[in-house]
Amino acid sequence: MEKRAAVDDMGQLETSTPGPRQAENAAAMSVKRVRPEGETGKILASERHRNSDPDSYKSWKRKLSFWPRKGLILFELMVVITIGVLVGQILEVSGCVKMLSWVTLPITRLGKLSRHTGPAFLMAFQSGAVANSMLVSHRDCGQISNRELYTSVYVVSALSLFAHLPTFVVPIGIAFGWEATAALFGVRFSAIAVQVVLTLLVSRQIFGRLGIGEELRGRDVITEVREHRQRKNGFWRTVWQRSKLTLRRLLFYLLPTFALMTSLEYYGGFEWLAKAMPQLFTFDFLPPQSLFVIPAQALSLYNGAIAAANFIDSGSITTQQAVIIILFGSMVTAPVRTLKHGLPTYVAVLGPRAGTFMAVSAQVLRMLFLLICTCALMVYWF
Repeated sequence: MEKRAAVDDMGQLETSTPGPRQAENAAAMSVKRVRPEGETGKILASERHRNSDPDSYKSWKRKLSFWPRKGLILFELMVVITIGVLVGQILEVSGCVKMLSWVTLPITRLGKLSRHTGPAFLMAFQSGAVANSMLVSHRDCGQISNRELYTSVYVVSALSLFAHLPTFVVPIGIAFGWEATAALFGVRFSAIAVQVVLTLLVSRQIFGRLGIGEELRGRDVITEVREHRQRKNGFWRTVWQRSKLTLRRLLFYLLPTFALMTSLEYYGGFEWLAKAMPQLFTFDFLPPQSLFVIPAQALSLYNGAIAAANFIDSGSITTQQAVIIILFGSMVTAPVRTLKHGLPTYVAVLGPRAGTFMAVSAQVLRMLFLLICTCALMVYWF
């Protein structure tokens, strides 16, 4: 069956008959924006338009030229990190940690983590950067150990995905139907839940029992010193005294890392990587249309979903096949975007070596558990 897919790239690219060779040629091209051609694709396009407010702050920021926009993003990131550190210490000094820790008791008990990690898990649903900043401030003050810090960062990385599930699931569900919605939500939720549980169990049963990462605790002595300072200096002075050393170190690492990532983006490093990744990870068991959908998804989820919708409307693939392609596309394309936007925060919070390792390993774990749950869905469907 003949299929036409139009793509904006300094003109218009049209392909017909979505066989393997044509799909490979389309994937190798610079995919910019896929145009909806059928009813399903137009529904997705309308959802994208409805969810993007032309008068919003984000829309205004996107209209700025490259360097002013990046300068504004750096300022926002510095504010977010500062808020994270200060909020963590405000909760600790005010005594709110004990109250909030009851909400996250199942997580902290399962991983044998300190109650000080609990508020960060709640904050993860809003901002992973703020949550990680809270955690590192607690580690610097001796309230949690290195094992608890790194375990909690992995958990925050997984929990923060819940904030993006509505963006990922609802528009595709509206266009593809509720079976697709249930499948997408079920796979993503299962992957997150399994990742969190296994991370906590491995940390407790292996690293915790072996005492790995526990050597920096020293909590009793440091707590005694803090209480003395709090009585002497007052509430806000105590918060600032606890926070300033952490803030100085975070910003020291953030600035050069952000500059490096921005330079790579400016000179096309991430654009090249986004195009190269789908070519490095080809899946022979997927329909040949995936060779076009996944590169289109490298630009945005909506772009890949509209490309898949065009093939659904033409009868080239089924809705179930489109869902599987989109899930595999997320494994390939999402790590590039996370590396681009998240690495400066990881390095700022944890330092160059640990931050880079945690940023990369967190993505590997996400891909692994998403792969397992997607394969389970394929077994159920096919």
